[in-house]
Amino acid sequence: MSVRVCGGHPENPLQQARLKAGVSQDQIAEHLSCDIRTIQRYEAGVQFPDWNELLKMKVCYSCEFADLFPEEFR
Repeated sequence: MSVRVCGGHPENPLQQARLKAGVSQDQIAEHLSCDIRTIQRYEAGVQFPDWNELLKMKVCYSCEFADLFPEEFR
């Protein structure tokens, strides 16, 4: 089974970090123990992940917080 890594909000840093890491929305949803719609809402900017989810994303994507929030670290 192949995993499709894509997203519809290329300007969103959360999505950019996920794509750069080669992680699908399904994979990160499973890693965070949430629904894929939650990930889609995060990447659309409709909902914001809590601190624990951000830490898990950082680890899963092998990135820094500055990669997830570039505007905050200028």
